Amino acid sequence: MKTYWILGIAMAAGLKAYAGECSVIVYTNVDPIMPLPTLVQAESRTTAMFREIGVEVIWRGGPVRAKAADNPCGAAIVVRLEKTARVEASPGALAFAAPFADSGTCIHVFFDRIHDNSGAMDTLVLSHVLAHEIGHVLERMTRHSEEGVMKARWTLADFDHMKVRPLPFASEDVELIHRGITDRAVRGVADRAVREVAE
Repeated sequence: MKTYWILGIAMAAGLKAYAGECSVIVYTNVDPIMPLPTLVQAESRTTAMFREIGVEVIWRGGPVRAKAADNPCGAAIVVRLEKTARVEASPGALAFAAPFADSGTCIHVFFDRIHDNSGAMDTLVLSHVLAHEIGHVLERMTRHSEEGVMKARWTLADFDHMKVRPLPFASEDVELIHRGITDRAVRGVADRAVREVAE
């Protein structure tokens, strides 16, 4: 038993260096109302926002095909783009995340609210909503920052800023996101090790 603990600690130490190169896999499930070009453009913008902080996001459509155990960088994040806001969403919320979920749909995005609120800015706002909610899942926190994409509510000035360039991640969010990716990778390796020992 002690050997497994020592091996686990060594694996975790090595994995922390490796996790910096991990890609985040995001599956999107879309209601028919969602225009595909808007989604593709928003995903591309969101990818660029994360790439600015050294995080690679890989988008996939449809149901999750790979098990969490098959992904060396941790469980995939599942996003559901829906037409109507759920009861548990607060009034005016464009989306909500379940940052502590390790499986199932982690993020719900209400495209009808984004469309109603932004008009021609659908793609810009959707990309920021995706980045914001994925940030929550990677950080495993519900906290918000004072500035940038992780603010609790964006102002008119923020929406104007989006037209010029994306809202940035605050420095504390960059640190928390990278730490979260490392933790996801460590949890994934630990889960696989436990299963292998059990078998």
